[in-house]
Amino acid sequence: MANSKFYLKDKKSENETLILMFFNYNNKVFKYSTKNSINPTNWNKLTCRVKPQASHSLEINRQLQSVEDAIMDIYHNLQVNDRIIDNKVLRKNLDVRLNRQEKEDFFSYMMLYIDQNNELRETTKRDYLQTYKTLKEFENNTSYLVSFESINLDFYRRFQTYMIKSLNHSLNTFGKRIKTIKSIMNYATEMGVNKNLEYQKKSFKVLSKKTKKIYLTIEEINRLQKLNLNGSLERTRDSFILMCYLGLRYSDYRKVNKNSISDNYLDITMHKTNEQVSIPIHPNALEIIKKYNYILPQLSNTKLNKQIKKVCRNAEIDELVIDRDKKSNKYELVTCHTARRSFATNGYISDVPIRDLMRITGHKKETTFLNYVQVKREVKLSRILEIYPTELKKVV
Repeated sequence: MANSKFYLKDKKSENETLILMFFNYNNKVFKYSTKNSINPTNWNKLTCRVKPQASHSLEINRQLQSVEDAIMDIYHNLQVNDRIIDNKVLRKNLDVRLNRQEKEDFFSYMMLYIDQNNELRETTKRDYLQTYKTLKEFENNTSYLVSFESINLDFYRRFQTYMIKSLNHSLNTFGKRIKTIKSIMNYATEMGVNKNLEYQKKSFKVLSKKTKKIYLTIEEINRLQKLNLNGSLERTRDSFILMCYLGLRYSDYRKVNKNSISDNYLDITMHKTNEQVSIPIHPNALEIIKKYNYILPQLSNTKLNKQIKKVCRNAEIDELVIDRDKKSNKYELVTCHTARRSFATNGYISDVPIRDLMRITGHKKETTFLNYVQVKREVKLSRILEIYPTELKKVV
């Protein structure tokens, strides 16, 4: 069990000496200076407090109690939230709680949160680090000092203007950054570090704009498959089509090998969610896999994204589409992720049960999945007749 005690740095000193806190936890010891000094003659070894008759004893003892309460509260919160606990984490948290840091409080605490949160996925961690970088640039370019106290509605408006007008970012990117900032502020508030609650106001909200994402139709995928290609363009096409048939992210496509396939099923652990999935392999997909003798082409994500645009242009996938209020040829917008979205959308349109598709795509909520596919499927009359066949057929 964690506990703390106060000791004198030099109990034999003839002059004033520092009072140190020793915090014992998880078979470790964390030492921390209280920045209070007294003469050893005024120290009570039994109570580990300043003797009542000493000058300023009441004030110093109150400060010692505050340090003790703070470290216990910090330790408890870290433990409850399953965070990494070590001396570095304890010191940074305690420094912030006791206001021993200057302007860098928010940024230091943000990095502390990122470093100690072992539940963050790599993609989420990258988003947090990008938010950190954008905030630093915002501070440098606008001279608006970012701190716990300054993250208010004025900051929100300035940051929004900076991201959208100066950086030309989308509303969704701004919303993503605000979501991260709110997460940091929430955690800092729970830990007792932050007292500013303006970020909880309704106006300080995560904005988003529904954007129409492209997917390739079954006819377009067939067109790709019939193209006569060779070299890297052929390997790009084959890799992309495999992802269309299997609904894989690029990070999971790289895991496909002979050992992961049995009885026409692909069994892998998803990189992003760490969940095990079993995906039925379409005969066309199996044909491509066997073509490469189960050793699939390993192009970089960047190269694949660049070359699939050329392949789609060759297949005349050049329909004009609107993207961010701008007209583009469809092939210009195709990326690796288009394959996964195509799998989900085509499966949805083809009446594959949503729950079966979600098991493969990894979506937890049906509303999230439906937003992902962004299409509506019509309910066929024949399906309605199947519910009450006799009665409805009489009416028809």
